[in-house]
Amino acid sequence: MKYSIVFLCVFVSMISFSQERKEIMKDTVIPWNKSQKLKWKDFLGTLDPDIFAYALTSYKIDIIPESVAVDNNDNILNYKTLSVTANFYKKQSWSVSQDLNLLNHEQLHFDIAELFARKIRKRFSELKTIEEKRFSVYWNEYSKLWKDCRAFQKQYDIETNHGAKLDENKKWAENIGSLLEAFKEYACQKSNL
Repeated sequence: MKYSIVFLCVFVSMISFSQERKEIMKDTVIPWNKSQKLKWKDFLGTLDPDIFAYALTSYKIDIIPESVAVDNNDNILNYKTLSVTANFYKKQSWSVSQDLNLLNHEQLHFDIAELFARKIRKRFSELKTIEEKRFSVYWNEYSKLWKDCRAFQKQYDIETNHGAKLDENKKWAENIGSLLEAFKEYACQKSNL
């Protein structure tokens, strides 16, 4: 009975902590969602004087669940739940402009993050199909595609001159839209494509 009460207290504390974390994240993190475009009011960070830019979009492709249980043999417990989500971080993103073209450029950075999240989900799905359980295999695939995402983002900025070349930015937007559609099977269920 004593252990049951202790377990119940720990379990209730974990639920409470999880709910608090979700509330904090709701105010500071935006998961990618087709129907929720970024707005300038989402950019809550402070200008970084060491970065010469008009805006900065902070994003990451986060592995979910955040705490992955791995045994001594590198096997993920409940590996079938492993996935990723593309998140925008409000407090690390900033802008010195309210220009709509610049906002569209920043949105496309976030869309590119979602594209690579879908590629990672696809790869994870393939690994789950063959019942791969080793964390190191999933981590290597994630790391490779995250590196590809960063290179793709840099190429986007180079070719569009950070959004200043409006025609190039439009071409990129059309291409990314087509690629998102091509990978729609791997959209996060909560993202509505």
